[in-house]
Amino acid sequence: MAELFNIMKISIGADKLRARVLVNPNMPVRTSEDIEATARVYYLAPAIADHLCLGDAGSRFQECMSDTELAHLLEHLSVEIMNETGLADDVTCGRTRSVPGDERLFDIELSCPDDALTVGALSSAAFMMDWAYLHADAPAPDFPGTVTALRHLVLTLRGEGEEAPVATDAPEQAVDQVEPAFEPSARIDTEGVRPRAPLPGNPPAKRVADVAPVFGGAAAEGVQAAFEPASLDPDATVRMEAISD
Repeated sequence: MAELFNIMKISIGADKLRARVLVNPNMPVRTSEDIEATARVYYLAPAIADHLCLGDAGSRFQECMSDTELAHLLEHLSVEIMNETGLADDVTCGRTRSVPGDERLFDIELSCPDDALTVGALSSAAFMMDWAYLHADAPAPDFPGTVTALRHLVLTLRGEGEEAPVATDAPEQAVDQVEPAFEPSARIDTEGVRPRAPLPGNPPAKRVADVAPVFGGAAAEGVQAAFEPASLDPDATVRMEAISD
């Protein structure tokens, strides 16, 4: 199955995850190349439009969402998934940089209070964008269900029991011929920030290779996807730390 992104390498430090991401050949590089697909992502997670985004286009992501790099949109969607779980730090943030010499290669940096949370959010965001840009005829991903499933996974890995989420089928979202609620603009180097109260405690470190993408709703049926361990740093672990401004 065709995919938008190839996550080539992931490295994790004390409080940040860095991913080298390739936008695959023959795939759009900018959101303006398929504005209806970009609108599908917006309707899955409309809160991304209000993210603080520090750059030339303005202070909010909505000011550049319709003409920015797909990798930048992936960053903001990942940040929002983490934010919605309620398990991120008081400030959840990210940054996207292009790699000189290759217009399809990007470095995405995300807050990483917990490696399972951040890797799960990144992989789930990539899955959602695959649907929006390549497989819109399939059932739409269940964004709330994905957030709930990711939260349950992270708490289980932490040893903090929580009742397992009940899977529900989400109706396919009709977003053809929509008018996105954002205006075109340009953007290269970015940062998205969303506030969230920190979770107290210091959970045990988890290996990234043990974490698979988490999906919710009808779109999850029959999906078998996970990161290949060879693409990850085998010694990468993280610990829970607050990120301060």
